[in-house]
Amino acid sequence: MKILAADIGGTKSWLCLYQVDPSNKNEAEVIYEHRYASADFSDFSFLLTDFLQQAKTEKNIELMCLALPGVIQQGYSRLTNLDWELDQGQLAQAFGIEKVVFINDFQAAAMGVNHLEKSDTITLNVAKTEQQAITVVTGAGTGLGLAWMDNSQSPLQLFSTEGGHCDFAPVNDQQIELLRFLQQQYTHVSYERILSGAGLVQLYRFLNPNDQRILITKTVLMTQIIHQLAMDSSTQWHHQATATIDLFVQIYAAYIGNLALLYKPAGGIYIAGGIATHILPWMQGEKFLTHYLKKGRMQHVAEQTALYLVTNTRLGLQGAFHFAIDQHIEKGSLQ
Repeated sequence: MKILAADIGGTKSWLCLYQVDPSNKNEAEVIYEHRYASADFSDFSFLLTDFLQQAKTEKNIELMCLALPGVIQQGYSRLTNLDWELDQGQLAQAFGIEKVVFINDFQAAAMGVNHLEKSDTITLNVAKTEQQAITVVTGAGTGLGLAWMDNSQSPLQLFSTEGGHCDFAPVNDQQIELLRFLQQQYTHVSYERILSGAGLVQLYRFLNPNDQRILITKTVLMTQIIHQLAMDSSTQWHHQATATIDLFVQIYAAYIGNLALLYKPAGGIYIAGGIATHILPWMQGEKFLTHYLKKGRMQHVAEQTALYLVTNTRLGLQGAFHFAIDQHIEKGSLQ
């Protein structure tokens, strides 16, 4: 049977078509896969049409599982950082697919965590973990995602959240000024307004209001410029870019420390998303761990929570595929 799995993002969308033997789900052959710039398409249907044409497979797809960055209700989703609306029934009918399944993108990431190799992660905080326990997955990219899973249940329980939209909580005078700066632009200042690609640019604007490049450069390109400036100490704006990433990492660490207190995840916290791997020297630095652990009387809870940075870029795609297999083929909803 053919299964199409996709990790849909506000910046990139990654689709993969598999040939699977239902009697041996561990044997899956990749027929075709491709990554797209999501903004190149005004609607997901146009992207899917292009993919199927390129794959030379426009028929006989039994199951399609889409990992989506947004709230999913009754088979419908309007994506948070992308002007797309998707409906399971409409897609199934339009493309002749027997079954279409939606899953939140970080639910898919959580599922993907269970299929990682040891080489797919970098340990940021060493602590004892339990296999049959709660695990949290979060990550900053185009937006800020958060999901958790309970491995003590059978079958595995996956839970999506909109935790990235929780109120930003400043922890010092500089961050209070940042909050005031952002309140001039937004009625609600969430962590996602800071811990995202667009948020990184906002931090640069906050620290460098006189740099006119931020007014004329697209967000995606500006995030690349900030990273390049921070990595090159010979440039004029190196210090400003470094200060921007330092502030980003301080807030990111405090947010992740909050998750350790909220969930007490004995299975650990996994940091996914595209930004963390691009700023790896900062994520592995002493400042990150210091701000992660700065939880006052509850510091010991953060200390006892293992922290991993995921380097495998296929996490969401793998999660969508395994969710399709585990939740729909093994349960007998699709034979």
